[in-house]
Amino acid sequence: MKSYYLIIPIFLSLCVTAQEVDLSQFTLANTSSPAFVLVEETPTAIYMPENLKALAIHALDNFGESLSVELAPHFLINQNRKDRTYQQYIGVMVDPDTKELKQNPFSGLNTTTLSLAYVNKDFSGLADERKTYSLGLRTTLLRFYNKEKVHANTIGMATALSNIKVPSEVLIQGEEAIQEYYNSNQDEINALIQPFQKTIKPLFRLDAAAGYSVLFKENKIDSGTASRFGSWLTAETSIILNENNEAKTNNYFNLFLTGRYIEDGFNATGTDFFTNYYRDFGGKVEFEFGRVGFAYEYISRDGTISSERSVGSINFTITKDITINGGFGKDFAVTEDNLITIFGIHWGLNTGNSKVKLN
Repeated sequence: MKSYYLIIPIFLSLCVTAQEVDLSQFTLANTSSPAFVLVEETPTAIYMPENLKALAIHALDNFGESLSVELAPHFLINQNRKDRTYQQYIGVMVDPDTKELKQNPFSGLNTTTLSLAYVNKDFSGLADERKTYSLGLRTTLLRFYNKEKVHANTIGMATALSNIKVPSEVLIQGEEAIQEYYNSNQDEINALIQPFQKTIKPLFRLDAAAGYSVLFKENKIDSGTASRFGSWLTAETSIILNENNEAKTNNYFNLFLTGRYIEDGFNATGTDFFTNYYRDFGGKVEFEFGRVGFAYEYISRDGTISSERSVGSINFTITKDITINGGFGKDFAVTEDNLITIFGIHWGLNTGNSKVKLN
């Protein structure tokens, strides 16, 4: 019998009624966490994640002694809501009444993350390393995209998904056969949608973050605690460098500005702890070329003690779920011995349902 094909939407799960995009297929772009930034143990202190993973794990070069876990609740709650769509997630959609593109600048709130960390760290005035425990919160307050570019990419992805062809003899065999066909042709299907999974950065984005950290004064649980608190804003603007639809990746020039307030109680003279107060202002320039990013950041610190941080960094994407980065330069310090070399690895995981629908 002659074989023929039907063109139908294929989903990344069985028997659903709309095309779906699996956010887990997008690349992790999250090189730190607020819990790590607060204790100043990161290759980069200025960053703006596009966190499309339900869970991210950050580890530093002293593996086992410094670890941070960052959770994105958006991917774990309200998974069955009907308005859980890619357009809602990205914040660019067609108005049902006017048929014009509209943008929700507050859609970045669904990228809110909660982070936990512990770090073994040397502090000025303390004779030995202290393990600190940190809690951090981060969210995107505002973000603005090129609406036309995002919409065209969404339409392209929907068209690619809807044009996947499944043989009729597979269709009539039911769900298990369709799923088996999908599994056996996953490389081909992924190749169809890969051009639409390139990173599209907002033209402008504003993030807010805060963190709180404690250590035990005498390295014993019953010895009392000292604390550090910080809050900061980070703004980013991104300019695409290759307006070429044939390119495998989007390359960007990114400019960051940040302002921070810190109450630092991790200071000691003998057995007496005291608090310093700081205001940090700085910026960062970054070039992204596919899997590799090069950056330089400078932060000026004023307050109880004046200091500065001047660090160059490199970021490399190994897979869509794993990135590594490293930084070298001068960290905040009151002594001349403040050179730092820090290496970090970042692993994105997806738990629960990370799929959103395409309308």
